[in-house]
Amino acid sequence: MGLKIFSSIINPGEPYTDHIQKVLEAISTHRVCGIVCCGTESSVEYHDLLSDLKSAIYSTLGTPIPITLIPQYLLPNGGISLEIYALDDHAEIEIGEHDGVCYGLIRNDSSSMLFVEGIPSSDFTASIQEQSREVFDKFNNILSLHGFQVDDIVRQWNYIGGIVASRKGKQNYQEFNDARSLFYDGGTWCNGYPAATGIGTEGEGIIVGGIAFKRSATGSKGIYPINNPLQIAAHIYSKQVLIDNAVGAIKSTPKFERAKLIETDSGVYCFVSGTAAIRGEQSVDATSARQQTCLTIENIEHLVAQENLTRHGCAPHNLRIAQLQVFIKNAEDYPEVKAVVDRSYPQLAVVYSMADVCREELLVEIEGILTT
Repeated sequence: MGLKIFSSIINPGEPYTDHIQKVLEAISTHRVCGIVCCGTESSVEYHDLLSDLKSAIYSTLGTPIPITLIPQYLLPNGGISLEIYALDDHAEIEIGEHDGVCYGLIRNDSSSMLFVEGIPSSDFTASIQEQSREVFDKFNNILSLHGFQVDDIVRQWNYIGGIVASRKGKQNYQEFNDARSLFYDGGTWCNGYPAATGIGTEGEGIIVGGIAFKRSATGSKGIYPINNPLQIAAHIYSKQVLIDNAVGAIKSTPKFERAKLIETDSGVYCFVSGTAAIRGEQSVDATSARQQTCLTIENIEHLVAQENLTRHGCAPHNLRIAQLQVFIKNAEDYPEVKAVVDRSYPQLAVVYSMADVCREELLVEIEGILTT
């Protein structure tokens, strides 16, 4: 299950089809198994833009594949980023579609990996609870279709329109967390919760995608939840840091690990959750985006350090960053955030987008994927 990630940007006003065709032809020797797009078009509604991108990609490849569209403004000048995930080994891949959702099932002798594209709710004007229920039901149906359980999810992306806004006294993010907890009730989670990102988007919609992974009966490789000694695990946060003023509020904690590492026959993948300037369970009192970016990178480096991985039972692995996405609350902070990231990760293709983070005081969030 060797994966490679290719990055490209469609500039504002550039035709989708021409750009996508050139990019995909350049990597024609690889088997594309999914594409993540990030960006918006001011004159096009989300579902229409997603349909346009899918048409352009499908016509070039001649077949559907999982495609996620994140409705966030691409920094610094707009456009749409493409992150293309492709297999570089001989694992068997099956592309399928169920209830309008595309997925990719990758198998070898020892394990199976299921990629589920970002599932948007059908009605972005519905309540967070209704949207979340619809999306999680679709996700669960695809898992069940191929013998996966909810606790086989190892990475989940949660895009929440107006993440820190409230409706009837209930914060959107908190209402989403309550719905996620109900979705997760059916699992035992003996390998820990997924790595996850919960981040804001333009509009009011809920979009959820993810990766599930399981070993065969003879598979000997490991699945490891990774925590950060500098931070309290999000799923055991105290009620004091959860925001919900509604009567009878549940106030479920965010159910995710700081990272999730999986070992396959073809390589190792460490999924780093959306990470911000939080120590313990409190936001650090750093008012500048530059300071918060420095603290966030310190958190990530501590999290994926070999000493910490060894503490969690992982064998030594020579991990490198294959993908990094930086979410910035205020567009004017982009230059100083980019300068800090460039200093820490030179020559790395990084996607920068504008998005609200899950706490009002947080200005920056970073997620990534490390591989061998």
